[in-house]
Amino acid sequence: STRKESSAASDVYKRQQLVCTFVLIDSRHDPQKIDLDFMQFLGENQIPFCIVFTKADKLGSSKLNKQITSYKKKLLQFWQTLPTSFLTSSSTGLGRKEFLDFIDGVNQDVAKDFK
Repeated sequence: STRKESSAASDVYKRQQLVCTFVLIDSRHDPQKIDLDFMQFLGENQIPFCIVFTKADKLGSSKLNKQITSYKKKLLQFWQTLPTSFLTSSSTGLGRKEFLDFIDGVNQDVAKDFK
């Protein structure tokens, strides 16, 4: 598994045209070392990324807030500023518009560079 993880990280690192990486995090789970390590790798290598918390519909609002806060506190141990994050649910559509609007904005910024 470690070889596969380092291969994925290496693939991301080599992508010069990469504009933003989306790190998908299942909001039902506590912060996972593998996810935190990957985000640390992205940050150390100045690879832009956003966190997309998924399955937000699977938890009650207080448990969901607790999970997201836990993740953010963990990240603030290593980061001064948190990356942009989205709270999403494919079942209910929560966060869909905000997430797609963000992608559209990034794409428009990139398109400007090619004109």
